[in-house]
Amino acid sequence: MKFSQRKWFGASTTVIVLAGLLSACSSSTKDASPSTATGAAATTAVSKDPVTLKVEVFDRGNAPAGAGPVDNNFWTQWIQKNFGDPNNIKMQFIPVPRNQEIDKLNILMASGDAPDLVFTYDTTTINNFVKSGGLTDLSTLIDANGPNLKKFLGQDVLSYGIFSGKQYAIPAKRPLQYTQSSYIRKDWLDKLGMPVPKTTDEFYKTMKAFKEKDPGQTGGKVIPYDFSTMDGTAITTPVVLISSFIKKLSEEDNYALSTSNFTQEITKPGYKEGVQFLNKMNQEGLINPDFSLDKDGKTLEKDVANGLVGAFTANAAHPNLMGNGNVFDTLKKNIPGAEYVAMDPFTNEEGKSVKAISDPIGAFLLIPKASKHAAEVVKYLDWMSKPDVLFTLQNGLEGQHYTLENGFPKAITTDESKKTFYNNTDIAMVINGKDFGSQEKNIEAISLGFPNYKDLAKQTIINGLKDGYTIPRFDRPIDSEIKYGKTLKDKANETVVKSIMAKQGDFEKTYDAGVQEYLKIGGQAVIDERRAAYKDMKKK
Repeated sequence: MKFSQRKWFGASTTVIVLAGLLSACSSSTKDASPSTATGAAATTAVSKDPVTLKVEVFDRGNAPAGAGPVDNNFWTQWIQKNFGDPNNIKMQFIPVPRNQEIDKLNILMASGDAPDLVFTYDTTTINNFVKSGGLTDLSTLIDANGPNLKKFLGQDVLSYGIFSGKQYAIPAKRPLQYTQSSYIRKDWLDKLGMPVPKTTDEFYKTMKAFKEKDPGQTGGKVIPYDFSTMDGTAITTPVVLISSFIKKLSEEDNYALSTSNFTQEITKPGYKEGVQFLNKMNQEGLINPDFSLDKDGKTLEKDVANGLVGAFTANAAHPNLMGNGNVFDTLKKNIPGAEYVAMDPFTNEEGKSVKAISDPIGAFLLIPKASKHAAEVVKYLDWMSKPDVLFTLQNGLEGQHYTLENGFPKAITTDESKKTFYNNTDIAMVINGKDFGSQEKNIEAISLGFPNYKDLAKQTIINGLKDGYTIPRFDRPIDSEIKYGKTLKDKANETVVKSIMAKQGDFEKTYDAGVQEYLKIGGQAVIDERRAAYKDMKKK
């Protein structure tokens, strides 16, 4: 078997911290194994009788006024008319709150009430479902009912859904792999005569200047630096900053000390120094002292809109900032002349702005073993994969939701258009992003979705991809991660937050005690199993 660590061996795999983890299923299935408890292969035949197909959809709580609920709106009706009705299928969309999706999915799966089609970004959750035999084996189903799906995704993408040798998931295609990027107030820099920082040291000096000189005249309310994912997925640290402190590792150590499930990698050499840097910034009043309370990013959005935040790290080309959320528009109304630009200052020992980026896949689409309509699910995804259907689901109707500009769809941003076009990435679930054939075209297409901030969106994506690396991938579930995953994730998050907020002189003991507890409650077992799995793969 061939395998390789993509990008940079010495990089951390710290990525955005997501909420929740599998719990409901794990205790009852902990003794199962892929060889004895596998998902059943479903019949490949599509029913000739009327069928109700239940499909999970995220409820992000951001529907524009007049748009209708997430389970009954312009697009659910369009899908019913164009797919459901011709195939004698009644589509039923099941809302799941975005910030509770793992917990809700666990409950639905454990009770046998999960929709016919569910999805998650959480690999530990998938591994647990695989181990407990909770998923349908999709190999023959895709061959029989998914010719367009197979062509669209390709074998490389589909291979990410193979666990223990079987196709248990259909990964969504991700044309662009960026995650976090950073933003800074250009008007504040101009007032101070300072350039956009290009190194960590320059960044620190700039934040000190923001604090001491308060160029936004906030009356002492200035927040020089803040951070959040701003997508309803819980607390995060600025991973692009912490990643810059990680020391270069051997390939084996990178596999062993990396984590899945977006758990903070507190055992990696250098991670401690990254957290200590944030502790120093906190001691000096350079970050939001209440960052740990902002679990959905709404406080950051409010502070940005009110002109209090000098710089922050969030997702690149974030729609809440420059799209339907209009955070930047609100800022400009509140503070005329206010302007954010992109920055990428967090450099490592080699001078690179390393950062964890996504794999070339997005969400994992899953069919629970309990579903009686697996063939219809694949047929639905196959229909969605047709170029004309996918284009419409992603961009809307020409003249109503977009116009063509140099061959690219440019969003129409009127209030009326927004009522019928929002969160379409959740509907077009076979892809995370838009694919126009090249990275340059894909970036251009995304930036056109933010007509008032096109250049900013484009630069944040470019920065978010620069010196990026992906996490090492194993060809099997790591059982100890399944067993201890949630506990370890919570402990790592707790350790990082407490360490950042520790009083002067208490950082060392706070961080070290957290790491020791992490190792004791399962962290060491995970490291040992990952190291053994790495060595086993090297033999193949």
